[in-house]
Amino acid sequence: MFYEERNRAFAELDKKRMRALEEARLREKELEIKIPALKSINKAVASIGPRLLSIGMVGDKDFESKSNALYNEHEQLIEEKHRLLSENGYPTDYDMPVYSCKLCNDTGYIDTKICNCVREAIAKRAYYSSGLGKALENQSFDTLEMGYYAGTTESGASVREQMSFVVEYCKAYAKHFSTGSESLLMIGGAGRGKTHLASAIGREVIRKGYTVVYESAANIVNAFEAERFGKDINVDTDRYYNCELLIIDDLGTEFNTQFTLSVLFNLINHRIVNGLSTIVTTNLSLKEIENNYKERIYSRLSGEYTVLPFCGKDIRRLKKDTL
Repeated sequence: MFYEERNRAFAELDKKRMRALEEARLREKELEIKIPALKSINKAVASIGPRLLSIGMVGDKDFESKSNALYNEHEQLIEEKHRLLSENGYPTDYDMPVYSCKLCNDTGYIDTKICNCVREAIAKRAYYSSGLGKALENQSFDTLEMGYYAGTTESGASVREQMSFVVEYCKAYAKHFSTGSESLLMIGGAGRGKTHLASAIGREVIRKGYTVVYESAANIVNAFEAERFGKDINVDTDRYYNCELLIIDDLGTEFNTQFTLSVLFNLINHRIVNGLSTIVTTNLSLKEIENNYKERIYSRLSGEYTVLPFCGKDIRRLKKDTL
């Protein structure tokens, strides 16, 4: 998956580079029409490279002096070109390519290292293929507003302190994520930030080059149902089984049937057995999970996953009330 995305990123960058070069060529032709003297200057500049190569290939004893002369000639030609451009009201770099990345000039490499623009393109493509899409633009660790976590829990504990622990745990999880990292069960009422933090983790894990799939529990069940009953021949359920991090959002919102329980058990169990990491978010309590999903699923979620309890008030409601 990573190599496919990398190849696509390089292909897109190559298109940008070719477009920049073509646009520069058209601007050069425009200038040669408006400032005829530039045509001979451009031709002379273009001849410097082949002439330098020629004296190098024949092993000329005067290579150093002749090459220096060519360098000086090149500098004089460029100086004259810049003078003509300025006199005619053009920037001196008017006919130069304008690359999308100033660091690598759209080659994708700085020396022998892959440029960050390629890594960013890979990550961006991965965001959308993961199912997180535009959510990742707003749901990061930096955009989480801790000010909404205030007051105390029913047991008298500080909401701010408990949620600070949860947030730091999630940051560390994302930072140190690797194949076989633990699975997380995020539980708590609606609007406490579970989806936000799960998405923030997904964002960082994708940037590290791992495959991430995000989907609601209801949509996962619907996908397996479409595959099972032939409703959609293009549905891809393998990605839920094989990705390095699966985020199952809103467990408990799906229609609960025997088929649903079978799908969820097989998926959760497969990922545990194969050492694949999963994050499950739910508004249900552990007791409600036990009642709704029975022992087989409950024992795996409560016993094999690290449980992170979310507390506080509904942040979405608090934000709405402040408008």
